[in-house]
Amino acid sequence: MKVTDTSQIKALSPGKPPEPSRAPSEHGEVADRVTTEESARVAAAIATASQAAGSGRSARLVEIAAAVRQGTYKPDPQQIAQQILDDAELAARLQVIFNK
Repeated sequence: MKVTDTSQIKALSPGKPPEPSRAPSEHGEVADRVTTEESARVAAAIATASQAAGSGRSARLVEIAAAVRQGTYKPDPQQIAQQILDDAELAARLQVIFNK
């Protein structure tokens, strides 16, 4: 798309950045502050969730490795085939979306 009419575009002037629009919150005060404390809490929550997910996966991998060593691991071929087909279908759909 080519832009031909630039009359509506305002020029940026160097110096002070434009003031952000401030809308009062439901309590009447302006709520546009971000603190490092909030960022730290979010980062800690992400780290905790990541460790929980990783430890569950690690435990499952240890169980599978032990079953393979004992010769008792019996994967479900139907489930494996279905996962392969699902992955292929997802890849094909994404390919179509990105090639539009």
